[in-house]
Amino acid sequence: MKINAGRSAIIASAALFCLALPGHGQTVVSVDFTGGYSTTFDNTNGDFGAGIYTATINGGKSPGIICDDFKDEVTSGEKWNATAFEASSLASIDPVTKQPYVDNTMFGKTIGLTGYAEVATLVSMMFGNNTSYGGVKGISQSEIASAIWDITTPGGISGLDKNAMALVNAVESAFSGKEATSLATKYLATLTNLWILTPDQLGNGEPQEMWTEGLSMPEGGSALMFLLLAGGTCFGAMFLKYRGRLGNL
Repeated sequence: MKINAGRSAIIASAALFCLALPGHGQTVVSVDFTGGYSTTFDNTNGDFGAGIYTATINGGKSPGIICDDFKDEVTSGEKWNATAFEASSLASIDPVTKQPYVDNTMFGKTIGLTGYAEVATLVSMMFGNNTSYGGVKGISQSEIASAIWDITTPGGISGLDKNAMALVNAVESAFSGKEATSLATKYLATLTNLWILTPDQLGNGEPQEMWTEGLSMPEGGSALMFLLLAGGTCFGAMFLKYRGRLGNL
């Protein structure tokens, strides 16, 4: 009985350990908005901080964060936890939910892969300080921010100037037609340095969804060791279960 109980405990522990394996392309981070922003946007609803926000991630320096969420607000000094999705993994299947990672983002079920590819294009422009796209020139960070918010907001937002409206049309045209999903998937797959920070708290009072660059997953050595240990534990559990079946024959 003691041996059987021990075997059962090992198998149960191993099963839990295997289920705890981290998902590819996602990690949990702590975000601290420190109050700064690079530009502003105003319309009939008011004046809004826009552009690149100053922030720390996991307590360390970051290149800043960019908001894709016009309906929610954050305040200086606000901290929250977020699931960071690597943009290149959005089309991949989450082993837990069995759905694409994009479905776990704030707007994935409304704008889908094509919408996130459009937003990623604009976010990359802002981080890269690019001022032209698709024939539209002299684009400001305020215009990029308002274009992002227009894409993620059902029905769009008011107050876009001509340049911002032209930018929205240009980026939407880049991911349109019968090949839209395929084009979006291929483009997002190249963005291994871009991350979406979806707040863990969703619903009333939720923080904003943000984007950042250069976020690091666990170091390769640590991740590899974890996987080796996990693999060994899972194999051990299967081996014990197999031996138990042989003993019962």
